[in-house]
Amino acid sequence: MPYEDDDVRWLLEALEQQGLEEIEVDTGDLRIRVRAPGATAGGQVAAPQPVPQQPAAQPKQPAAPSGVPVVAPMAGIFYQQPSPEDDPFVEEGDHVEAGDVVGLIEVMKLFNEITAPVSGVVSRMVVESEERVEADEPLMYIQPASREE
Repeated sequence: MPYEDDDVRWLLEALEQQGLEEIEVDTGDLRIRVRAPGATAGGQVAAPQPVPQQPAAQPKQPAAPSGVPVVAPMAGIFYQQPSPEDDPFVEEGDHVEAGDVVGLIEVMKLFNEITAPVSGVVSRMVVESEERVEADEPLMYIQPASREE
């Protein structure tokens, strides 16, 4: 039985989580070797260790977010600017109004505008341009403007 994509993904995750340079697995007459980028041949070789299943955490989410999160409404590729030659829609420290476009998510060659849910200042950018995001993943945080009465 050939290795499936999920098997290779599991090996890549194990490689990263265990801090290994290389993993090689033999099953019958099938062999697969996964080497970390930049690792040299003959680097550390180990059998895969069971990787504990963790809940689907959002690794990009800051420990103590400041402000209102702007979340991805769908999975896709996040873009901070309309085209590579243009300036970003927003950067940390920029003031935005509720409804302003703050980024794009590309899904199947369609670009979807991401808008600010509140008025305020972009306090933290979590995702970089051209990075894959999942639905409900925070892209940035906006510190709401204080209301003067």
